[in-house]
Amino acid sequence: MRSESTKLTDQGAVILGVVGDTRKAMAAYLEQNPLPFPMLIDEDRQVMKRFEVYNRLNWDAYRLAHPSAFLIDPKGQIRYSFVASNQKDWPRTQLLADELARLREAEREIVSEGEAAQE
Repeated sequence: MRSESTKLTDQGAVILGVVGDTRKAMAAYLEQNPLPFPMLIDEDRQVMKRFEVYNRLNWDAYRLAHPSAFLIDPKGQIRYSFVASNQKDWPRTQLLADELARLREAEREIVSEGEAAQE
């Protein structure tokens, strides 16, 4: 997502990464691998658990989150979610961009219908 993040930000999306690591380890990683979006440090895995993506133990992971992505509207409602079944399955940026465009179009239609009803 790092190299393709503009596919989302150009549509007005705000990207926030969540990582279950220590602040020190993440700072070292980011020094070598800068990201164009902020990262939330979730050492105790509380965010992962709230979003129900925490993977305590599986054949391919231990105490990690399933690769996932959520499109959350300005009111805090999850409008789209992708949660992988394993660590090799990642959300494709183009899929997220297409879904974001679909949600924005649906929002515009609702606004247009509301304006037409007021006339």
